[in-house]
Amino acid sequence: MKKASKSKVSGFTLIELLVVVLIIGILSAVALPQYQKTVLKSRTTEAWANLSALHTAAKLYCLENPDSSDNLSLSDLSIEVQNSKYFNYEVSITCPNGISVSANYLGKEKFTLGFALQEGRLCKGGKVCKDLGFSSYTNLGWKCHCGGVDESDSGCYYAK
Repeated sequence: MKKASKSKVSGFTLIELLVVVLIIGILSAVALPQYQKTVLKSRTTEAWANLSALHTAAKLYCLENPDSSDNLSLSDLSIEVQNSKYFNYEVSITCPNGISVSANYLGKEKFTLGFALQEGRLCKGGKVCKDLGFSSYTNLGWKCHCGGVDESDSGCYYAK
């Protein structure tokens, strides 16, 4: 005759479940900041495309109207760029060489992107600019080159 054996109850212990939850927490703590940086870079790429189109339209306007001394805005150009829910775009044109285009980020990180005449792409916003790949710091006088960001520190980061 066979003896009646105790039935084994299989399952996870509380310690095993806590270890799994801890591992998932650590992985998400490492992955979430990287994910947020990647999303911000993709939003910034879209802004650069819009800024480039605006800058080109402003240069074309100045070629067609070389003696224009009126300070024009975004609505005066023949190109339309809708303000996205992430960036607010601004254009200021005083021909022949007073072209200023900028995009202000509307998220919790505050930074502004813009174009300068000789330096190219500019970013004002400290750590966020460094995270986006801007490395060199310059004190060009932001208002003259990239739009009206009113801060005590007039320097900005640029990428060559």
